[in-house]
Amino acid sequence: MLSLVLPTSNEAGLDYLPRILERFAGRENVEVIVVDNASHDGTRERIADSGVHCIDLPHSNRAQRLNAGIAQATGDWVLLHHPRSLAPTEAPALVAALPEAVRWGAFSHAFDMAHPLLAWTSWYSNHVRLDRAGIAYLDHCVVARRDALPHHPVPDLDIFEDTALSRRLRARLGKPLRLPQTAITSAVRYRHNGVWRQAAMNQVLKLGYAARLPHSWMNRLYERGLSLNG
Repeated sequence: MLSLVLPTSNEAGLDYLPRILERFAGRENVEVIVVDNASHDGTRERIADSGVHCIDLPHSNRAQRLNAGIAQATGDWVLLHHPRSLAPTEAPALVAALPEAVRWGAFSHAFDMAHPLLAWTSWYSNHVRLDRAGIAYLDHCVVARRDALPHHPVPDLDIFEDTALSRRLRARLGKPLRLPQTAITSAVRYRHNGVWRQAAMNQVLKLGYAARLPHSWMNRLYERGLSLNG
């Protein structure tokens, strides 16, 4: 059994949610658990139509929604699925076939928008940040054995919770395995803010995280004009 945990917050404006649900809901040996931040844009209706289990967690950040879903998971593996990414259709079989020694990992990354800087960003994310540093962002769609996840494994941060989770798992379990199959991720932030402006903002926020600036303030800056993570 693979437990797919999907944290949602007003996702109806993009087409990723229905594609995720169509791809994974109702499949044998796949348990889909959606944790929703009191969406009011039709997201809840789409979830209900799919017939999957939904937990309502209003006024929550993404880390809290992920932890709530993990707590309900019953599968041997847990797939933390970004709400604006699309893991490969064969993900359940690929994860089930992983060797016993593999405790956690993530899929390779690619954007749904063609641009040289975004192609380089995905290359860096795959080969440097994930392969060398052992940091997997949520848009890679992270997988871990359920028995390897501690209680409330995702640190309660408004931003960079995936970085903090990766560091926690890396310290306990070693570096992750990068699966060669690709999770396609929406470039909505780059389309909205401009590729170079968004890329610059990302680097500023990374410096802010390293300097331990308040995560709530950094998330407000990151979410300005979009509010994608709730």
